[in-house]
This record gives sequence, C-alpha cells and structure tokens, in this order.
Amino acid sequence: MPQARSQRFWLGNVLSGLAVASGIGYIATSYTVSVWLTKRSRGKPSRHPQLNDLDCEPVSCTTADGLRLAGWVLAPRSPQRSKATIAFFHGVRGNRGSMVSRMEFLAQAGYRCVAFDHRAHGESQGRRTSFGFYESRDVAAVLRYVRNRWPDQPCVTHGISMGAAAICFAGRTEGGPDAAILESLYHDITHAFRSRLTTSYPPWFRRFGPGILWLTERRMSLRLPNVVPANHIGNLAPKPVLLMTGTEDSHASPDEAEKLYQRCGEPRELWLVPGATHYDVYEAGGDEYRARVLDFLHRRVA
Repeated sequence: MPQARSQRFWLGNVLSGLAVASGIGYIATSYTVSVWLTKRSRGKPSRHPQLNDLDCEPVSCTTADGLRLAGWVLAPRSPQRSKATIAFFHGVRGNRGSMVSRMEFLAQAGYRCVAFDHRAHGESQGRRTSFGFYESRDVAAVLRYVRNRWPDQPCVTHGISMGAAAICFAGRTEGGPDAAILESLYHDITHAFRSRLTTSYPPWFRRFGPGILWLTERRMSLRLPNVVPANHIGNLAPKPVLLMTGTEDSHASPDEAEKLYQRCGEPRELWLVPGATHYDVYEAGGDEYRARVLDFLHRRVA
C-alpha cells in the first residue's frame, strides 16, 4: 500500500507538471476544478422531520433576483405561542435536510423553525453556488418571508459555514435578525480555498490554486478578496451573536473564529467545541451544544 500511494503521488506530480508546462492543460484543469467548486447540488432532502408532536409545512419564497427557494416550517403542534422564529441556512453541498436535528430539538423547546434550500441546492432554483456571497439574497428573502408572516415575533438566523457567511453578507438587511448563531464560519474565501486545497487534495494539486481562484472570479463576476465575512460580521451589531467552531476544524479554524469574534460588535459570545470538525459541531457538542444554544436564545431573545 505505501508503494502504491507513492506511485500515485509520483504520477500525479508528473501529470500536473506537464499540465502546468503546457499552459492549455493548466487552464483546462483549473477551469474544471472551478466548475466543480461552484456546481449545483440539486436533489430532494434525504432526511425529513419525523417527530409526531411537530407540524412540518412545505413553503417557498422568491429572492430579489427571481429565484424560487424551497423550504419547511417546523413548529410545535401546541397552540401555545412560539417563543421566536429561527431561520436556518445550511452549508455548501447541503440542503435543508441537514438542519433537521437542530430544528427538531429547538421546535420541541417551543421555537418555530424555518429552513430553506439555498440557491442551486436541494429543490431551490439557481445555476451555481457562490460560497455565501450571492446567497445573502436568499437570507434577505427568507427574512422578508418570516417578518411578513410573523411580524410580531423575534427572528433569529442560524447558519452553518456557507450559510453563516451568507448571514454576514446580508448584514444590515432591512428587517434583519434579532440575533444570529454562526457555526463553522470561515474568515475569508481565499484562505478557505487554500485550506481545502491543502487538506483535501494531494500536494501536487496546490500548483493549480492561482488558476482556480482567477477563473472562479471571472465565472462568478466577483472579486474573491471581497468575499470576506470578517469584513461584514460587525454589521450584525448591536444584535447578539453566538459563534461556534470545532477545535479540530481545518476549514474554519479556532484561530479564525477568534479573529471573527474580535470583529463582532457587542453583545458577542464564542464557544470552541471540543473535538468537533467542520462538519459535526452539533453531534460533537451533544447536550452541551443544546444547552448553550437554548441559554443564548433565552437570555438574548425569548
């Protein structure tokens, strides 16, 4: 096995070197990777809310740029008034189904939960993803939906990775949230790209990084140096913000979380979840995760 890995590494290194040397091969490889990074992730959610004491209502809303977003409203069947509405925003390659566990426990605690598929994800319309930048329009559309339907109740946004970035880019949207919970939020997309190339791909792949970034900018009609949630997170103030990141997160590291925390306005809170990676903050946090989120909501919103 070590010999086979060595041979694969050698072959990849040689082929990537030839691609770089040819110029055309470099551009073709960079373009292919750029398309893959921004591709659609369509499909029905594989997981649905299952608890009998909760009502799940299919809903939809439309963004300012004309895309229809598919979603759910999950609420307790009890006639008692909900404490607040929590709008969930998932990460890249996910959909509203990935938010079910969080939605179920909060709905059982008396909160109405709303989750929509981002553009180009799940059952929503859209051609490509933009790592949270244009997804900020999805956040704005969902907030309009919530404010119009339940105008007299507090609204909280809860985002994961790309969804958390979209909340930051939405910033001071009219009718914005009364509080925000941000999980596994990256500091800036350029660093996040390079981190993924370092941790998720063989070393020889890194030589394509500049080409991937250059082509992605042109395909998305945006400058990646502008895709920096850290420059926008302060716009959520003076609304309360809870930041959560896993201590083992290689894509949105604890160091990045500390920097984001410093850019937040007050009131702000930070929890580094022991042993959690980029993808399992809720699972690794367990009972403490649930207790901390409920405490935050109780003190800051409900």
